[in-house]
Amino acid sequence: MQRVSLVCQSKGKFDSNDSVYFHGWLMSRISENFAAKMHQTGVNPLTISAHGTKDRVIFSVAMLTDEAVAEVAGMLMDDDFTSFTLKSTEQQLFKILKKEKEILSNKELAQMFYRQDKAERLFQINVTTPMAFKTNGAYYNLPDVRLFFQSIMKKYNAIFENTEHIDLDLLDEICDKVSLVNFRIQSRRFYIHKAYINGFRGRLVFYCKGPETLASYVAMLLKFAEYSGAGVKTSLGMGSVKLGGEENNG
Repeated sequence: MQRVSLVCQSKGKFDSNDSVYFHGWLMSRISENFAAKMHQTGVNPLTISAHGTKDRVIFSVAMLTDEAVAEVAGMLMDDDFTSFTLKSTEQQLFKILKKEKEILSNKELAQMFYRQDKAERLFQINVTTPMAFKTNGAYYNLPDVRLFFQSIMKKYNAIFENTEHIDLDLLDEICDKVSLVNFRIQSRRFYIHKAYINGFRGRLVFYCKGPETLASYVAMLLKFAEYSGAGVKTSLGMGSVKLGGEENNG
């Protein structure tokens, strides 16, 4: 898996919903064959997020499969790619100041699970773009241990096992042993053109009181979530997750 972040000059008119238009821009540049495959699969192999500061806006694209990396990474990292235009955003021209590439290998994820030292048990999660879940045909916009981990497990299984089916007994164990011990969130709307989804953003703190293997599995899932996102519409910019550190309110 890879993540490419485009650090762009901002004119102070950034909106986190700009990721929706960046998604449209990116889709117009990938091959028809890859676009068709993306629409046929339940879990999108690309996740997008957008974050802003006073004078910078960062568009990040995480590629969860080798095919996605081959299709997208080279295009974004090309030296000739120095700017792009999003016609429907307030700031339309984005000049790229620098590019950052991160890689998370399958081996690194496996090492987190099979680690020999003591596993982490306290996890701080910063939800940096609005997150929501879908359950029983409706959107749900509050933190929920089952919905949060169920979402990540589905994405993980879809990428690595080619199925969205998950081990429900394992999910039940996570729900029994992992507690949401602290949180500080804000309700935020995420606009998708003329519609919107109510979500939340902020800090979640989980504690795992289960066995070492379960704590290691949870740690591995959360690391994966930094690339996959959690909840709905991650390919459009929702559900961006960062482990530890300070909250990003851009």
